[in-house]
Amino acid sequence: MYKNLRLWLLGGLLLAAACKTDDDVVIPSKYGTGFLMVTEGNYGTRAGDLNFFDYDKDTVIEYVYSAENPGKTLGPNTSTMEFGTVYNNKIYLVGKYGAPMVVLDAKTLKETNRIESLPGDDGRSFVGVDETRGLLSTSTGVFPVNLTNLTLGTAIPGVTGEVTDMFRSGNHIFLLSVNDGIVVLNTNDYSVAKKLGTAVSGFVQSQDGSVWAASKTQLKKINAGALSVDSITTNFPVYYNEFTYNSSSMVASTTENAIYIISGNNKVYKYLPGQAASLNTPFITLPSGQYFFGKGIWFDRIRNILVLNSNANLYGADINNQLYIHSAANGALLHATSYKGYFFPGMIIN
Repeated sequence: MYKNLRLWLLGGLLLAAACKTDDDVVIPSKYGTGFLMVTEGNYGTRAGDLNFFDYDKDTVIEYVYSAENPGKTLGPNTSTMEFGTVYNNKIYLVGKYGAPMVVLDAKTLKETNRIESLPGDDGRSFVGVDETRGLLSTSTGVFPVNLTNLTLGTAIPGVTGEVTDMFRSGNHIFLLSVNDGIVVLNTNDYSVAKKLGTAVSGFVQSQDGSVWAASKTQLKKINAGALSVDSITTNFPVYYNEFTYNSSSMVASTTENAIYIISGNNKVYKYLPGQAASLNTPFITLPSGQYFFGKGIWFDRIRNILVLNSNANLYGADINNQLYIHSAANGALLHATSYKGYFFPGMIIN
């Protein structure tokens, strides 16, 4: 299996040169052979941080944020770091329960700025809008972010209560609202363009340009321009964390028209739009005794693989963590790596 992984890694490096775009994740060369994981932290003991998985060395390197920023933390040890994304060569981290919003230089992982106190003391996610604007979602609404000086404006009118995941496509920004389901904003002035109904998970965009969300038993195919919705009934319950926020457990392929959705605590389904039969059988099932934690799934668009993270405890409270690397094309297991520690991995940075 490891020989196959090495061959696949070589292929991925060759593919990377051909696939590089302005939207690709930019990470420092020091960490250019793997991916970064946002960890929640061990409540009451240690704040959240970043871990790094090195494909070449098959090793998880712990606490790389702390290593690159001596003396700094991503909040108090009673907070939870949960979300991370790359936008315009910067990494934006957002936490909850008293954690800050932190900006890192994506080439060095050095912290460049932060907002120490977030509205409601409870952040959710960040989405970039343009060179100078972004949005922060929180437990108490959505707030514009001035990216030039990293300051927050007043709450967006018409959006109340907890808002979790956000996604920008063209002239629209899609919000996942606990109160109102899918809320769509106009990019130019943040006015509410339309509300599209109930959802518990979102958002990803498939190759055909559709934006996807999900209710408990349906996938929601959204026309990103016209804002029309087609509902596709699943044969499985869509996973979402009903108790506390983590980034939604769905991802999209960039090499074929497909999306991947977690169901329950241990299954992944691959949906090929228009092919209802693809919803009948799990694409991947975790080994017995393993449970997804946090977002649980990531698509590596350079290598065309799915990376799954799991724990031996349903609530992540076990020292034994696992990474499973699967082919995104056929679901075959390429490699598995275990690492130890109370990290509670929130998500791999997109």
